[in-house]
Amino acid sequence: MTIFSMIGVALAMTLVALLWFGLHYCLNSLMKDPDGIAKVTGSCGDTMEIALKFNGPRVEDVHCWTDGCAISKMCVETVGMLARGKNVAELEKIDTSAILERVGNLPDTHMHCAVLAETTLHKAVSVYKLKNPVIASCETGCRKEYALDNGLHHEVGASPAEKLNYVVYLFPSSNYVMKAERILKEFGIDHKIIPVPRHLSSNCGVCLRIPQDQQQRVSETLREKVSWEQMAVL
Repeated sequence: MTIFSMIGVALAMTLVALLWFGLHYCLNSLMKDPDGIAKVTGSCGDTMEIALKFNGPRVEDVHCWTDGCAISKMCVETVGMLARGKNVAELEKIDTSAILERVGNLPDTHMHCAVLAETTLHKAVSVYKLKNPVIASCETGCRKEYALDNGLHHEVGASPAEKLNYVVYLFPSSNYVMKAERILKEFGIDHKIIPVPRHLSSNCGVCLRIPQDQQQRVSETLREKVSWEQMAVL
């Protein structure tokens, strides 16, 4: 290969790279002046960003981004599709189960991608509510703010007396988690799908978090319907 051929190949590769970056920028350009925006890094190391633009009470446009794998990208883009046209109350109902209904079953090692997408959306909604307290209070009747700590949701700004203690249920696989989640939803029991805390397991799976005062009720409800491997107080 002559020097001119090598220069030609290098120029061609540079051109392809520039075109790729240009296309990527056009398809993932930042939203100007979003009404609510959040960037969250999960315990898995992936980062997601969701920005919301409202037109009146409903979401008109959504910007989604992640530096994670293809499954992370699929989950965050699914949240973007689910969020369009929704008001605050409807946005807060978008959870991990709703995401999985769209994307289908995920491997246990990637269930946390759906959880992270939910977390990022809810944090973006909370930013919008803080900027528009009158609108948000009219729609939901309450104000919540979420923070991410080791992949878990916590309400912040509450007095110590209002803070709840939680218990997590760990299951053999994500299929067990989703079955238990459906049962608890049917019985109207408060619960949350969260990534398995790192101090309990190094696996990138998910588990169910419930208020500690509901532990006996949850155990009685799930017993003989779905088995769990471990319970732990957070």
